[in-house]
Amino acid sequence: MSLQVFLQAHLTGGNEFLAAEPATDEDPYLTFQGRCAWLTLFCEVLPRALLAELKLSRMLLGSASAEQFLLVLTEEDLPRANELLNRAAAAVTEISGDHLRLMWASTEDLGAWPVVRKRLDDALSVFRSAPLSRADSGAAFAPTDDDQKSVSTYFSRFAAGIPTASSVAWSTEQPGELQWDSGQHSWALREQSSLAEDVIVFPRRIARSDEGQVLTLGELAGRASGGARWGILLGDVDNFDALLRSAGTAEEHIHLSVMFKEFFAGELSLLGTLPDFWRKITLAYLGGDEFAVIGSWDALLPLARELQRLFEKFAGENVQGPSAFEGKSISMALAIAPEGSDAIGSVLQSAILQLRQAKATEPGTFSLFGRTLEWKRLNDAEELKSSLVRLVADFGYSPRYIYDLASVYREGSATRSTRRKAARVDKPWRTYMRLATVIPQSRGKEVNNVRNAVINSLIGKRTNAVKLRPSGRVGLEWARLATGESN
Repeated sequence: MSLQVFLQAHLTGGNEFLAAEPATDEDPYLTFQGRCAWLTLFCEVLPRALLAELKLSRMLLGSASAEQFLLVLTEEDLPRANELLNRAAAAVTEISGDHLRLMWASTEDLGAWPVVRKRLDDALSVFRSAPLSRADSGAAFAPTDDDQKSVSTYFSRFAAGIPTASSVAWSTEQPGELQWDSGQHSWALREQSSLAEDVIVFPRRIARSDEGQVLTLGELAGRASGGARWGILLGDVDNFDALLRSAGTAEEHIHLSVMFKEFFAGELSLLGTLPDFWRKITLAYLGGDEFAVIGSWDALLPLARELQRLFEKFAGENVQGPSAFEGKSISMALAIAPEGSDAIGSVLQSAILQLRQAKATEPGTFSLFGRTLEWKRLNDAEELKSSLVRLVADFGYSPRYIYDLASVYREGSATRSTRRKAARVDKPWRTYMRLATVIPQSRGKEVNNVRNAVINSLIGKRTNAVKLRPSGRVGLEWARLATGESN
């Protein structure tokens, strides 16, 4: 009787791969789109290809999403699976310019799932620490022919073909590449999963022009209200790995993986069809517990808030357990490109860094405009933004006042860094007076009510404990972009 074996694989280095600069003769944005699509699909396709090559049932695929998958094999199938994975790993490293590494481990289905899971994690840790311990590691020291390292346009071509492709395919001759609409082993691409057939869920939400052309970064920026800017929104479920490790059975592990993947695929696909978003955002990358969206800056902010609201409801209904942190909150980061910039790599790196800092400081927060906010404080920032925009649009205030208000935050930051002791004894009324001086009082009850609401949003209503609010800085920067003030 054949012994059952679990095989788990991880694809590491995804952030570095996406942020890497393309070859000089490639369009950076098109290459970025191709890399995102490839990274989203590769770990969906590869395990299915392994099962097809081994002539095994699709039912042996436990879970698969971007950058990881879990398979059930027999002991006799393991040598052939390792051979195919070795070839795929070498091809992935080559096609990604040494940014990506495919790692995998296998263990017998003996004992309870937490024990099996620990053996897999330990084996993957060894692989991660000693990648050259594999039997075929001698290839890493083989001489290379520089003439064969010609500039590849694969990801640009993949980006051009995959938006309208009905299927994605894999071939043994090119184990690192994915084909579209033809290939040795192919699978249909669908917006939703299907029980009747083996399909890969791949929602495609791409901002297009009225003529059907994919919008450039400059065109995405031009569709924003206020300042012409584009940005990148990243999101990641907090402590999702810990949630998976808490699973008591393999079935529960698979259920959690599939459930989170389908949540993001379904909700982002649906949100991308709404009037506020469909002409302004492009769903770039979709993982099992993370995503990346690129688009006009003014669409990414409400998209982030709506997705967080939906996730909070989803997690409250589906994630059980004693901990309040494992898989029950989501952190996001929004990085906005400088005006006129198309340097997508640097903006993505900024978003990645912001997200890491937010998750390390306080999970379940939103990093934007140089501040990290709790989600419930985002409404305060929006209220301030709306009041400032109203002062400019309805009462004739100059957008320059918003910039002057932001300077109060900069002065406070400089004071705290250079004169910490003096900052503690500063009279609170001084901050109030600085803010009141920046926004001059005007005639009319309504305009003064809005003015006072702005000041209260920045420092609160307790005059004996005046403190500049982080949400106030976010609201100021939000209003600056909304009014087109970029100085």
